[in-house]
Amino acid sequence: MVKELKTPEPSAKMDDTFFNMLNKEVENTIKKSGWSMFLQGLAEIFKPQLAYGMLLLGLGLGIGYYMNSSDSTNTIEVAASNAETDDVRQKLILTLLEQPSANQRLQGVSEANKVGDVDEMVVKALLQTLNKDSNVNVRLAAIESLTNYVDNPLVRQGLVQSIPNQESPILQITLANLMVALQEKASIEPFKQLLKEKQLDTTVKKKIEHSIESII
Repeated sequence: MVKELKTPEPSAKMDDTFFNMLNKEVENTIKKSGWSMFLQGLAEIFKPQLAYGMLLLGLGLGIGYYMNSSDSTNTIEVAASNAETDDVRQKLILTLLEQPSANQRLQGVSEANKVGDVDEMVVKALLQTLNKDSNVNVRLAAIESLTNYVDNPLVRQGLVQSIPNQESPILQITLANLMVALQEKASIEPFKQLLKEKQLDTTVKKKIEHSIESII
Protein backbone atom coordinates (compact mmCIF):
# COMPACT_ATOMS: atom_id res chain seq x y z
CA MET A 1 0.00 0.00 0.00
CA VAL A 2 2.78 2.39 0.91
CA LYS A 3 4.59 1.70 -2.35
CA GLU A 4 1.47 2.58 -4.19
CA LEU A 5 1.43 6.05 -2.70
CA LYS A 6 2.90 8.63 -5.12
CA THR A 7 5.32 11.25 -3.99
CA PRO A 8 4.03 14.64 -4.98
CA GLU A 9 6.21 16.59 -7.41
CA PRO A 10 7.68 19.79 -5.87
CA SER A 11 6.25 22.89 -7.33
CA ALA A 12 8.36 25.69 -8.83
CA LYS A 13 7.41 27.95 -5.89
CA MET A 14 8.74 25.41 -3.40
CA ASP A 15 12.01 25.22 -5.32
CA ASP A 16 12.43 28.98 -5.21
CA THR A 17 11.63 29.15 -1.52
CA PHE A 18 14.04 26.34 -0.69
CA PHE A 19 16.94 27.75 -2.66
CA ASN A 20 16.41 31.25 -1.29
CA MET A 21 16.58 29.91 2.25
CA LEU A 22 19.65 27.87 1.37
CA ASN A 23 21.45 30.86 -0.10
CA LYS A 24 20.69 32.95 2.98
CA GLU A 25 22.03 30.26 5.26
CA VAL A 26 25.21 29.95 3.20
CA GLU A 27 25.72 33.69 3.24
CA ASN A 28 25.11 33.83 6.98
CA THR A 29 27.48 30.97 7.54
CA ILE A 30 30.17 32.64 5.44
CA LYS A 31 29.67 35.91 7.25
CA LYS A 32 29.70 34.33 10.67
CA SER A 33 32.42 31.79 10.13
CA GLY A 34 34.54 32.69 7.11
CA TRP A 35 34.79 36.48 7.41
CA SER A 36 34.92 36.57 11.17
CA MET A 37 37.50 33.81 11.16
CA PHE A 38 39.44 35.68 8.51
CA LEU A 39 39.42 38.86 10.58
CA GLN A 40 40.25 36.94 13.70
CA GLY A 41 43.10 35.26 11.85
CA LEU A 42 44.48 38.61 10.75
CA ALA A 43 44.30 39.88 14.29
CA GLU A 44 46.08 36.81 15.58
CA ILE A 45 48.76 37.18 12.92
CA PHE A 46 49.36 40.91 13.02
CA LYS A 47 48.79 41.84 16.63
CA PRO A 48 51.93 40.08 17.90
CA GLN A 49 53.94 41.39 14.94
CA LEU A 50 52.61 44.89 15.49
CA ALA A 51 53.44 44.74 19.18
CA TYR A 52 56.88 43.31 18.38
CA GLY A 53 57.44 45.97 15.75
CA MET A 54 56.45 48.73 18.15
CA LEU A 55 58.77 47.25 20.75
CA LEU A 56 61.65 47.20 18.27
CA LEU A 57 60.86 50.74 17.20
CA GLY A 58 60.93 51.92 20.80
CA LEU A 59 64.18 50.10 21.46
CA GLY A 60 65.71 51.53 18.27
CA LEU A 61 64.77 55.07 19.20
CA GLY A 62 66.07 54.59 22.71
CA ILE A 63 69.35 53.10 21.54
CA GLY A 64 69.73 55.79 18.89
CA TYR A 65 69.20 58.53 21.46
CA TYR A 66 71.65 56.86 23.83
CA MET A 67 74.25 56.40 21.08
CA ASN A 68 73.91 60.01 19.93
CA SER A 69 74.20 61.25 23.48
CA SER A 70 77.12 58.91 24.09
CA ASP A 71 78.87 60.00 20.87
CA SER A 72 78.45 63.67 21.78
CA THR A 73 79.79 63.05 25.26
CA ASN A 74 82.71 61.03 23.91
CA THR A 75 83.54 63.77 21.38
CA ILE A 76 83.60 66.41 24.11
CA GLU A 77 85.69 64.19 26.37
CA VAL A 78 88.18 63.42 23.59
CA ALA A 79 88.48 67.10 22.67
CA ALA A 80 89.08 68.03 26.30
CA SER A 81 91.60 65.24 26.68
CA ASN A 82 93.44 66.33 23.52
CA ALA A 83 93.51 69.92 24.72
CA GLU A 84 94.96 68.84 28.05
CA THR A 85 97.52 66.65 26.28
CA ASP A 86 98.63 69.50 24.01
CA ASP A 87 98.92 71.83 26.99
CA VAL A 88 101.09 69.37 28.88
CA ARG A 89 103.20 68.66 25.80
CA GLN A 90 103.82 72.35 25.15
CA LYS A 91 105.05 72.82 28.71
CA LEU A 92 107.31 69.83 28.18
CA ILE A 93 108.67 71.38 24.96
CA LEU A 94 109.60 74.61 26.73
CA THR A 95 111.32 72.68 29.49
CA LEU A 96 113.30 70.44 27.12
CA LEU A 97 114.45 73.31 24.91
CA GLU A 98 116.15 74.85 27.93
CA GLN A 99 118.13 71.75 28.85
CA PRO A 100 121.94 71.68 28.52
CA SER A 101 121.90 68.39 26.65
CA ALA A 102 121.58 68.65 22.86
CA ASN A 103 119.72 65.32 22.82
CA GLN A 104 117.13 66.68 25.21
CA ARG A 105 116.71 69.83 23.14
CA LEU A 106 116.26 67.65 20.05
CA GLN A 107 113.60 65.74 21.94
CA GLY A 108 111.90 69.05 22.73
CA VAL A 109 111.80 69.95 19.03
CA SER A 110 110.48 66.46 18.25
CA GLU A 111 107.66 66.95 20.77
CA ALA A 112 106.73 70.20 19.02
CA ASN A 113 106.02 68.20 15.85
CA LYS A 114 103.30 66.29 17.72
CA VAL A 115 101.27 69.37 18.63
CA GLY A 116 98.50 70.34 16.25
CA ASP A 117 98.73 74.07 16.91
CA VAL A 118 101.54 75.41 19.07
CA ASP A 119 101.06 78.59 21.07
CA GLU A 120 103.11 81.77 20.76
CA MET A 121 105.48 80.83 23.57
CA VAL A 122 106.49 77.61 21.81
CA VAL A 123 106.93 79.42 18.48
CA LYS A 124 109.23 81.96 20.11
CA ALA A 125 111.16 79.18 21.87
CA LEU A 126 111.69 77.35 18.55
CA LEU A 127 112.82 80.57 16.85
CA GLN A 128 115.19 81.22 19.74
CA THR A 129 116.57 77.72 19.26
CA LEU A 130 116.99 78.33 15.53
CA ASN A 131 118.92 81.54 16.14
CA LYS A 132 121.05 80.73 19.14
CA ASP A 133 121.36 77.01 19.81
CA SER A 134 124.98 75.86 19.85
CA ASN A 135 124.19 72.63 18.05
CA VAL A 136 123.66 72.69 14.27
CA ASN A 137 121.48 69.59 14.34
CA VAL A 138 119.15 71.18 16.90
CA ARG A 139 118.89 74.33 14.76
CA LEU A 140 118.15 72.27 11.69
CA ALA A 141 115.45 70.33 13.57
CA ALA A 142 113.96 73.66 14.68
CA ILE A 143 113.65 74.79 11.04
CA GLU A 144 111.96 71.54 10.10
CA SER A 145 109.54 71.88 13.00
CA LEU A 146 108.72 75.49 12.18
CA THR A 147 107.83 74.55 8.60
CA ASN A 148 104.70 72.92 10.05
CA TYR A 149 103.44 76.38 11.01
CA VAL A 150 104.47 78.56 8.06
CA ASP A 151 100.88 79.84 7.79
CA ASN A 152 101.52 81.63 11.06
CA PRO A 153 102.83 85.17 10.28
CA LEU A 154 105.00 85.10 13.40
CA VAL A 155 106.73 81.94 12.14
CA ARG A 156 107.34 83.30 8.63
CA GLN A 157 108.69 86.57 9.98
CA GLY A 158 110.94 84.73 12.42
CA LEU A 159 112.34 82.45 9.71
CA VAL A 160 113.15 85.44 7.50
CA GLN A 161 114.82 87.32 10.34
CA SER A 162 116.94 84.28 11.20
CA ILE A 163 118.67 84.22 7.80
CA PRO A 164 121.55 86.61 8.65
CA ASN A 165 122.18 84.75 11.92
CA GLN A 166 123.14 81.45 10.32
CA GLU A 167 126.79 80.42 10.01
CA SER A 168 126.35 76.79 8.97
CA PRO A 169 126.21 76.11 5.20
CA ILE A 170 123.53 73.44 5.66
CA LEU A 171 121.32 75.86 7.56
CA GLN A 172 121.85 78.59 4.97
CA ILE A 173 120.95 76.24 2.13
CA THR A 174 117.93 74.86 4.03
CA LEU A 175 116.57 78.36 4.59
CA ALA A 176 117.23 79.27 0.96
CA ASN A 177 115.24 76.25 -0.25
CA LEU A 178 112.44 77.01 2.18
CA MET A 179 112.15 80.66 1.11
CA VAL A 180 111.99 79.64 -2.54
CA ALA A 181 109.28 77.09 -1.76
CA LEU A 182 107.30 79.76 0.08
CA GLN A 183 108.14 82.43 -2.52
CA GLU A 184 108.82 84.71 0.43
CA LYS A 185 109.87 88.05 -1.07
CA ALA A 186 110.67 89.42 2.39
CA SER A 187 113.67 87.08 2.46
CA ILE A 188 115.46 88.79 -0.45
CA GLU A 189 117.03 91.60 1.61
CA PRO A 190 118.24 89.28 4.42
CA PHE A 191 119.84 87.04 1.80
CA LYS A 192 121.56 90.02 0.21
CA GLN A 193 122.75 91.05 3.66
CA LEU A 194 124.09 87.54 4.19
CA LEU A 195 125.99 87.70 0.90
CA LYS A 196 127.62 91.01 1.90
CA GLU A 197 128.52 90.25 5.51
CA LYS A 198 129.50 86.59 5.49
CA GLN A 199 132.34 84.73 3.88
CA LEU A 200 130.15 82.10 2.30
CA ASP A 201 131.06 78.80 0.80
CA THR A 202 131.07 79.06 -3.00
CA THR A 203 128.29 76.51 -3.35
CA VAL A 204 126.18 78.28 -0.74
CA LYS A 205 126.77 81.66 -2.37
CA LYS A 206 125.60 80.40 -5.75
CA LYS A 207 122.59 78.73 -4.12
CA ILE A 208 121.53 81.94 -2.40
CA GLU A 209 121.99 84.02 -5.55
CA HIS A 210 119.92 81.54 -7.50
CA SER A 211 117.29 81.55 -4.75
CA ILE A 212 117.02 85.33 -4.89
CA GLU A 213 116.47 85.16 -8.66
CA SER A 214 113.83 82.46 -8.23
CA ILE A 215 111.92 84.50 -5.67
CA ILE A 216 112.06 87.73 -7.68
